[in-house]
Amino acid sequence: MLRTRLGVALAVVVLLSAVTAAAQHPDDAFAGQKAPRLKSSEWINTAPLTLEELRGKVVLIDFWAYDCPECAKTMPHLKEMHAKYARQGLVIIGVHTPRIDYEKDVDQVRLSVKEKGIEYPVTIDNEYLTWSDYLCAAWPTHFVVDKDGTIQLSHTGIGRYEDTEKMIQKLLADKSN
Repeated sequence: MLRTRLGVALAVVVLLSAVTAAAQHPDDAFAGQKAPRLKSSEWINTAPLTLEELRGKVVLIDFWAYDCPECAKTMPHLKEMHAKYARQGLVIIGVHTPRIDYEKDVDQVRLSVKEKGIEYPVTIDNEYLTWSDYLCAAWPTHFVVDKDGTIQLSHTGIGRYEDTEKMIQKLLADKSN
C-alpha cells in the first residue's frame, strides 16, 4: 500500500514537472520582437509608466506573484540588479500577476512590496492583459528590453541570472541609441 502511494506521488511530481516545462517557452523565444505595451490597472509605488516613456532606458520586465516560491528565489537577484544599474539607466518593472484569487488583493500586494523592500516600480495585472500580450505561461518570467523597445532576452523560471546581467551590461554600454 505504501509502495503504491509513493509510486503515485512520484508519478504526480514527474507529470507536474513535465507540464510546467512544456508550458514554458524556450529561452529567448521573443528576442528581436517589439515589447508589447504595459496594460496595467494600477501602479503600486510609482506614477504609471509606459515603455514609450522609457525609450533610451534598458527595461527588465519581471512577471511575478507575491506568494510564489520561485518568484521569491529571483527577488534578491532583481533587487541587486536594481541597486547596481538603476543609476546607469536600468528600469525594472515588476508586473504582479496573481497565480490564484487571493493574490489579487491589491492591499496585500502593497504590503508585500513594502515588506520585501522592493524599490523598483510594481504594477498590477489582475486581468492578465499584459501577461497575455507577453505570452507568459509560468511564474516568474522576465524580459530584457533594449533602449529602442525591442526584447533582447526572455526567460521563464529561476536562474539565468548571469546571462541576464551580461545582457543588461551590454545594453547599458551601447551608446548607439
